Amino acid sequence: MSKTKEFEFFVKSDLSKYKGQYIAIVEDKVVASGENAKDVLEEARRKFPNKNPLLAKIPRKDTLILGLKFKWR
Repeated sequence: MSKTKEFEFFVKSDLSKYKGQYIAIVEDKVVASGENAKDVLEEARRKFPNKNPLLAKIPRKDTLILGLKFKWR
């Protein structure tokens, strides 16, 4: 699994102020947030048309995030 700057930022950052919201991350910055995933993604794409933002939902409670890599035979 290749890790992007956005994923590294998501895993390492304190995003607790966004609890219950969707966020869009470009490189190492939250560029949009809100209650509606589509609106958040559209706003991020308007601001950064040449980037591929990471969209995530910040849970209201602590959640364990696992990154698994599978190799199919």
